Amino acid sequence: MSNLSIVDIIYKWRITENMKRIEKKLDNELYVTDLVYCPMKYRYQKIYKELAISSAVNPTTILGEFSHYGVEKFLIETLGHDNIKTEVEYEKSIDVDGITYMISGRIDVIVGDYIVEIKTSRFDISIPQNHHVLQTRIYLWLTGFKKALLLYITSSRVAEYVVDKPVTEGEVSDLIRSTLSGSPAPRYLWECSYCAYSILCPNKKHTSNPNEQ
Repeated sequence: MSNLSIVDIIYKWRITENMKRIEKKLDNELYVTDLVYCPMKYRYQKIYKELAISSAVNPTTILGEFSHYGVEKFLIETLGHDNIKTEVEYEKSIDVDGITYMISGRIDVIVGDYIVEIKTSRFDISIPQNHHVLQTRIYLWLTGFKKALLLYITSSRVAEYVVDKPVTEGEVSDLIRSTLSGSPAPRYLWECSYCAYSILCPNKKHTSNPNEQ
C-alpha cells in the first residue's frame, strides 16, 4: 500500500462518524449528552454543525474513543462474545408540556444485568464527576436497567463506581426544559474551556481550573 497515512484514516473516520450522528438527529430528538452538558452547545450544534467537527477531531476525544474500543475488546475477549454487548443504542419517548420528545443514547457495554459507562481522564480529581453520574443515571432510566458501573481509566488509577439510582421522569422533563430554554448556560464553569462554540457564545465563562472535568 502506497502513501499510507494512519492519521488521515483516523481523522476521516472521526469526521464521517460525527457528521452522521449530527445529520440523522431528528428535530424532536435529544441525546443523553444534550441533557448533561451546556444547553447552548445543543443550540449551536443545530446552527453551526460544521463547528462540531473540531471537537470530534480533538486528540483528547480521539484518545478517549480508542480507550473505549480497547476496554470493549478486552471485555469481549475475556468474558466472551455471548456475554457482552457493546455500543448498544436505546431510545425512549417522553411527553413534556404537551410535546413528545425522543431521548437517545448509546450504551458503551452491557454485561449481564449491568450497563458499563467508560470514562477516560488525565486526572482522577473528584471522581466520580457529578455530570458523569447524572449521565449514567439517565442511561439507567433509558434502558430500564437497575445497576451500572461507571468505569474511569486515568493516568493515576483505574476505578469503578456503582450507580443504582435511575433518574425519574420528572428529572428528565426538567432537564429537557432546561436544555430547550438555554439555561443554565453553562451547566459547569469548566465547559467553556473545552467547547468549540465558546468563540461565539455570549455566555462564555472563565474558570481558574480548566483541567477539572
